[in-house]
Amino acid sequence: MQVRAASWWRVPTRTTALSQWCHGCGKKVKKPLSERWHQCACGVGPVQRDLYSAFLAAYLDPRDPIPSCARYQAYWEGAEARLRAAHERLIQRAKEGQVLPRSLGLTRARVRLPKSSEEPPLEPVLHLQDEELEAWDEPLEPPLLEHGVLQFW
Repeated sequence: MQVRAASWWRVPTRTTALSQWCHGCGKKVKKPLSERWHQCACGVGPVQRDLYSAFLAAYLDPRDPIPSCARYQAYWEGAEARLRAAHERLIQRAKEGQVLPRSLGLTRARVRLPKSSEEPPLEPVLHLQDEELEAWDEPLEPPLLEHGVLQFW
């Protein structure tokens, strides 16, 4: 596992509105807080709203924190499957009784409900290893973070 430290910076949530913005078409659509999935007519999604916002925030430029479609295209390929895998792992954590942020919409009681037929099947997670794509059998758990340090694998 490779670990690199990175700086923290605040994302201006009112001006970026990442949970309302789509990197595929650039449209900003106001959504109620109860809507937990991002899905756009341009073909992006469905993807869990908080995980999608985190993906968008990861590639913002601190000097120019306004999202742009071009900024995300290179990173999105493969990211959707990883975000779905992260969501599946969060569901598993909730089933195991771990308390998660309420904004994820994953209470222990809720994850015991039958799966919606609208949710897409989990795709394999791909990882670039020595310029070759490698698929993992199990969904990956996001790395744990220490205060002030970002970890990447």
